[in-house]
Amino acid sequence: MKRCALTCRTLLLLALVGCSGSRNELVALKHAAESGDVVSQYNLGCVYVEGDGVPKDPLEAAKWFLLAAESGDVDAQYMLASLYDQGEGVKEDDVEAVRWYLKAAKQGDQFAQYNLALMYDQGMGVEQDYVKAMHWYRQAAEQGDMEAQYSVGLLYQLGEGAKVDPVEAYAWFSVAHRHDDSPDRDRCVELEKQLTQKQLVKAKARVREIVERYGL
Repeated sequence: MKRCALTCRTLLLLALVGCSGSRNELVALKHAAESGDVVSQYNLGCVYVEGDGVPKDPLEAAKWFLLAAESGDVDAQYMLASLYDQGEGVKEDDVEAVRWYLKAAKQGDQFAQYNLALMYDQGMGVEQDYVKAMHWYRQAAEQGDMEAQYSVGLLYQLGEGAKVDPVEAYAWFSVAHRHDDSPDRDRCVELEKQLTQKQLVKAKARVREIVERYGL
């Protein structure tokens, strides 16, 4: 499931309602954004996308996210991609969504990496490519993304984007299942029944290796 909730990751979310001081802060924020301050452009986009003391206005949000994204702000790139993904404030456009997810993913954003992987996995906005899907799922999985960890396991189990590898599949399913809300635990249980004792020992050692290597 794609992660597209329009929720900003920002240090500055203004509580504007009924507070004249905060209204002055909004004026100051707009001035800074108009003057080219990238952080202010991103934060102003957040104000409009979340309706933080102003009416929600995804069109205005997209305007400010675009300016910040073009300057390389990774959070703005992710938010802009999400707007294109959902058709909020801009026309829904999977190709543009992929373009901005890719920029954010290359900067290490795990949410962008996961969504980009899903686009490649399902052929949305790009030609379906399981190898690239696996690459970006792995990038997100190594950062601790539970759904990406599960997806890596699934691709190894199905032999999509990599050779069928039940040991790696079991290892990544197990890593994902360290999270309380991990999906489809039965798949891991069924896979365990199919492993030889030697494979199971190897798979459990691989789980420890993954957890230690990536600090999961």
